[in-house]
Amino acid sequence: MFDLILKFLRTPGQVLLVQGPPGSGKTTFALEILNSLEETHKIYASSRVAPSRLRQQFPWIDEVIDTMSGRTARASWIDELHDLRRVEPDTIFNQVLRLKHSKERAVLVVDSWEGAIRNTNDEGRKMLESAVLSELDESKVSVVIVVEDSRKAGDLGYLVDGIITLDQSELDGRRVRTIAMNKLRGFSVPTKRGIFSLDKARFTILPNGLRQPGINANPKPLEPVPNPAGAFSLGSRGMDQMLGGSIPRGSFLLVDVDSSVSPVEIRSILNMVRANFINQKGPCVIVPTAAYSSDTVAESLSKYVGWEAIDERVRILEYNQSLAPKKWRLVMKSNLSDDVKTFAHAWDELAKISPHRMLDINVDKAVQVYGRDELSVPGLTELGANMRDTEGLNIAIASTDSKLRDQWLSVVDYHLKIKNADGSLVIYGVKPFTPLYGVDLNFDKGYPVLNLMQIV
Repeated sequence: MFDLILKFLRTPGQVLLVQGPPGSGKTTFALEILNSLEETHKIYASSRVAPSRLRQQFPWIDEVIDTMSGRTARASWIDELHDLRRVEPDTIFNQVLRLKHSKERAVLVVDSWEGAIRNTNDEGRKMLESAVLSELDESKVSVVIVVEDSRKAGDLGYLVDGIITLDQSELDGRRVRTIAMNKLRGFSVPTKRGIFSLDKARFTILPNGLRQPGINANPKPLEPVPNPAGAFSLGSRGMDQMLGGSIPRGSFLLVDVDSSVSPVEIRSILNMVRANFINQKGPCVIVPTAAYSSDTVAESLSKYVGWEAIDERVRILEYNQSLAPKKWRLVMKSNLSDDVKTFAHAWDELAKISPHRMLDINVDKAVQVYGRDELSVPGLTELGANMRDTEGLNIAIASTDSKLRDQWLSVVDYHLKIKNADGSLVIYGVKPFTPLYGVDLNFDKGYPVLNLMQIV
């Protein structure tokens, strides 16, 4: 989305209106535009923030700006910085005319429009509108107008070529920032909404969906994030940090997955966690989702751990008894009493490799097979205690409410939620309570990599 906005402004004569409530990120957005446009004369005119305060609030400006310090800039992205609070309206008018008459490719940011016309009468406002909005094509100038209150913008919405709306709301008590493309004349807009963050005083739009080249055409063995002493990594340093740095051995983790999240995204996240555990010699038992067979799970995971590791250290439950036998396939009978014994035997066999085993169970699949009321038989409680005592890693994935989910929730040490919000994957902790994070899930290294960005 941001690249499209830059392409729009690189076309001379475009006028972009940026609107949103106080604190929504309009100034940061405008500064990010200037920072990203190369080989363009840039002017930032502010009626809201003094130049000295801009440098305090946006430390990264100091690396390139020299207009306040007198130093020679390495890459001056603000060629001119004006404080509209200290100039008269006719001065602003003359500055705009001078810029247009120079015939130099330029981008002018007016932040804000209300401040620029604060001390003008109707005639002065119309003159300024004419100066900013007319004959831009010939002058090679594009303009970004920041509006503090869209209700007072008058006819600007009809006169400009593009409109961007920034907003903020809450998701389970956590801040969400959204950007909407209301209008971008002459450009096809495939994605009209997205989530962004102002982390580190930078405007960053989150990736829209899973960035996966085809079907991961060049898979590679996953390079694990090392397990700390007495703890486990989930395979993502961002997720580890979100949960306090690492997951102590013997922990129980519940991940609630919203129906808006695709099975491919969840499988990719789980494969990252599984492969990180397996590639550090850890045994793993998987109860897969109903969306994938044991063959599909094994095939996708083998790309990151290899078939030798699958045969040696992985057991995947399968309820279709007609499939060909595999060393890694754990065929179940859909009878809970028998299946608990089969599972317990396989679990004990894997203990010969390492007592620190991983259980990855899809709760919805278990409920689908055994029913909502059958999953409280004697033996499950003892099995759960054994899993904690042997200091493994126990992960449950759930998309619907059930007694089994509630049972798991009553004993968990960590509780996460994953959702799709405005086209972007987000994650946050319920236990412990964490801020909202945007998820960048990609295969740039040939295996699933998950990076997080806090929404601030």
